[in-house]
Amino acid sequence: MIINPSARRIAIAVGYGVLCHSLFIMAVAAMIVMMFFGMSRSFGALIEPWHMIGNGLLLLQFPLAHSLLLTRAGNGVLRHLAPSGLGADLATTTYAAIASLQVLALFLLWSPSGTIWWQAEGPLLAILCSAYALAWLGLLKAISDAGLALQVGLLGWRSVAKGIKVTYPPMPRTGLFRYCRQPIYVAFAATLWTVPTWTPDQLTIASILTLYCVIGPLFKERRFRARFGDEFAAYRKHVPYWLPWTKMKQAPQRNDLSIYDTHAESWWTGETRWLRLLQNMVPARLAYFTPVVGDWRGKTVLDLGCGGGFMSEALAQRGAQVVGVDPSQPAIAIAQTHAEATGLVIDYRIGAGESLPVAESSVDIVLCVDVLEHVRDLDAVLDEVRRVLKPDGLFLFDTINRTWLAKVVVVTFGENVLRLLPKGTHDPALFIAPAELKARLEQRQFTVAPLVGFGPSGLNRRFDLTFGALPTTAITYIGHARRMTGPDSGP
Repeated sequence: MIINPSARRIAIAVGYGVLCHSLFIMAVAAMIVMMFFGMSRSFGALIEPWHMIGNGLLLLQFPLAHSLLLTRAGNGVLRHLAPSGLGADLATTTYAAIASLQVLALFLLWSPSGTIWWQAEGPLLAILCSAYALAWLGLLKAISDAGLALQVGLLGWRSVAKGIKVTYPPMPRTGLFRYCRQPIYVAFAATLWTVPTWTPDQLTIASILTLYCVIGPLFKERRFRARFGDEFAAYRKHVPYWLPWTKMKQAPQRNDLSIYDTHAESWWTGETRWLRLLQNMVPARLAYFTPVVGDWRGKTVLDLGCGGGFMSEALAQRGAQVVGVDPSQPAIAIAQTHAEATGLVIDYRIGAGESLPVAESSVDIVLCVDVLEHVRDLDAVLDEVRRVLKPDGLFLFDTINRTWLAKVVVVTFGENVLRLLPKGTHDPALFIAPAELKARLEQRQFTVAPLVGFGPSGLNRRFDLTFGALPTTAITYIGHARRMTGPDSGP
């Protein structure tokens, strides 16, 4: 009888999945029950002095093997623990199964000392049982936030069964990962110390595994630095390692541009509200800029501070030849990936506004939205804008006015109260008064058109803000300027 290769692959995948999830459920159940009784009811039967040696080996095998299997050599071992051709794809499932076996060995084969120091009773028992349950729920939440399919071994066997490539989830930074970088380890440590029964055995396990929970993630973070690069570095800068409340001791940061690195992966997913707000600004900006430009087709446009490419793609769809420049490498990578997926040809480059990677007098239009209120050296940026524009070229921009009302609306309410924007996104000291921007542009031989108010004008079906023209420039404004030609205009 000839077995269909596809059927064989599915059968192997499902078999691994059933084995993995069965072991996982048994391991979790063993931990919950055995620790509830302070490890006094485990099934190990070694007597002194052998029980100390056996228990020590059980304690060591879990953190050591758990960490070693995540190394390059360990990955090679995992690849050989499945039929040829499927080892790499089933590696996450195999790893979860082995980890579950390790947990089962530790908690079922532990040899109890026979000594019970203390057992909670009455109201205290109810309190500790509630705390124990909450700790386990917190662990489940943290696992879910990290990517449930990856953590429980579902990712590997499901991908093999479907015949698709194993796609790992993005770096976790939502849910409990907003408060500390290692919520799984924190929650697991909480389960160790909220038990209602205390014995020498429970104290030993709680102490050693808590130490592992503090030290072990350091190796995980080293892997994250190698895999996610600048994205993890930006996340690490703003989220504490282990204790969530340590974040409160950090000084507030202003003009925090690392958000473009941290949130790059979700630029086009629609999951992040402040990115949806940026996308909602595109139609309103085009409604102002298009009558100024006329036909975008054939125009060379520099999108200065393009981020993940909302405006760049909108202009490319209208026939413009777009060059997108942004200092955020993760944002540029996402922009390139999305443009290729949608069939758009956009020239994305990494660079800063103070030193643009663009030739002199080479573009017809410079677009600069959601940028000027973030730059430290406005004069240097405007000098660069003028340098790269062709004579008679257009400078299209919007920015935030430097008024008390703008500070209250954008920072106090937008960031701190309503959380429409990440806290620390803006520094009110960098906001620009319209008269000041006009004067600086005129110093560089630009003619500046009258500026127009710009801001929220309604809500869409997701209750996100939509944007349009406003009767006042007191908060934000939009405008355009043209580089003058003539003997005094320079090259």
